[in-house]
Amino acid sequence: MAHRTLSGLVAAALTLVAVGAVGVTAGGAAAEPAVVVASTAPGYAQGQLVPDGVAVTVPDGANAMFLFANGRMLRVKGPFDGPLDRMPDASGWTGVGNLVGGERFFQTDLGAARAVGTPMQKGEEQVFTLDPGRPGTQCVKSGGTVLLRKPADPALIPATLRAEGREAAVLRWDKGAAVPWPRELPMADGTAVSVAGPDGRVRHSLTLRVIAAEGIGAGQGAELALRLAGAGCAAQAAALLDPVRDSVAPLNLYLATDRGLYPTYRSGEAVTLVLQTNRDAHLYCYLRNTRGQLTPIYPPGPSASSLVEGHRTLTLVGDRMPVPLRAAERSGSLSADQEVRCFAAGRDLGADLPGRQDAFRPLTDEAAARLERTLASLKQTELVMAQVILRVE
Repeated sequence: MAHRTLSGLVAAALTLVAVGAVGVTAGGAAAEPAVVVASTAPGYAQGQLVPDGVAVTVPDGANAMFLFANGRMLRVKGPFDGPLDRMPDASGWTGVGNLVGGERFFQTDLGAARAVGTPMQKGEEQVFTLDPGRPGTQCVKSGGTVLLRKPADPALIPATLRAEGREAAVLRWDKGAAVPWPRELPMADGTAVSVAGPDGRVRHSLTLRVIAAEGIGAGQGAELALRLAGAGCAAQAAALLDPVRDSVAPLNLYLATDRGLYPTYRSGEAVTLVLQTNRDAHLYCYLRNTRGQLTPIYPPGPSASSLVEGHRTLTLVGDRMPVPLRAAERSGSLSADQEVRCFAAGRDLGADLPGRQDAFRPLTDEAAARLERTLASLKQTELVMAQVILRVE
C-alpha cells in the first residue's frame, strides 16, 4: 500500500531532492555486462543490455536498477555518469532492504543467480512462446520445443509464415492457444520470417535468434536474462525480469524538463516536460500557477487515456499537450515561478480526481481541497508523486 496526502508527497519529494552527492570510488566491482531490471532514467528500458565498461547516465531525480549474471543487483540513484564498476566500496552494504532506501548507490548479492532465478523460472515457458503478431527479434533456447502463441490481432488469424527459399506455413490455432514451430520453416539462428494475414499481405517480419542453453540450469534466471538481452530479445528479457522488478522496485516516477530538474526560463518561453515510469501506470499532472491555482494538464482531456507505458520516455509537448505550456509572465515584483506536480498510480483514478473533465482550467478552491482529500484517502493503491519548479528569471 502506498498513499500520502498532497502535502506529505511534496515533503517527501523535497527530501529526495535534498539528498547530497556521495563520493564515488573506482574498483568497487569488476566490469561485466548487466541488464536493466527497472528504470525511470530516460534511455534505459527493462530488458536492455548494458555492455561491460559502457558509461551509464542517470540524471538527477531518476534511478535505475541493474542485474548481473551472478545474481548481484545494483541500484543507482542520479545524478550518475560512468560505468557501473565505478561505485562505492560495497563493504558496508547489506541485504535487499537497502534496495528501497534513500542512499544513492545500493547493491545486494541475492545468493547468486538462483535467488532471482526462482521467481523468473515460473514465467520461462511463456517467455519462450513466440508471438508472430510482434515484429522484430525473438529468441528460443537451443534444443528446446518452440511454440507460437495465437496473435491478439484477429487480422493475423490464420497467419502465413514464410522464410526465403522455403514453403509457406499456415498457422490456424484451431485446437489451442499455441502451436508448434512449423516443420516447413528452418529454426536456425538468424532466420528471417515474414508474417502475412489471411489476405496474403505481409504485415511485418520477425528474426529468430537461438541462444545457447549450456550453463543455464534450473534457477539461473539472471544468466538467461543477460543472454536474451545480448541477443536483442529485450521484450523477452523484460518479461522474465517482471517478477524481480515487482519484488524489489516499487512504482516510481521521474519528472524533469528538457532543461533538467532545476530549469530557468524567460517569460513566455515554451516548456517541455520529460517523464518516465518504471512500469505501466496511470499519470496525472497539475500546474500550480503564480496565483496558487492548480490546473489539470495531463491527461489533456476527458477522452484521453491516463495510461502510460513503463520505461518509455514521455515528452509533454505537441499532440500530447494541445495547449502549449509556457513560462509565466512577470507582473511587477511578484514571482512568476510555477510548479508542475505529477502523480503516477497503479490504477485508473480518473473517476476519483476532480478536474478530469476540464483539462487546462484552474480548479476551484473546493476542487483543489477535494483533490488532496482524495489522495489522502486512497487505500491499497500504489501512488508516487514528483514535482519540478519552473523558475522565471
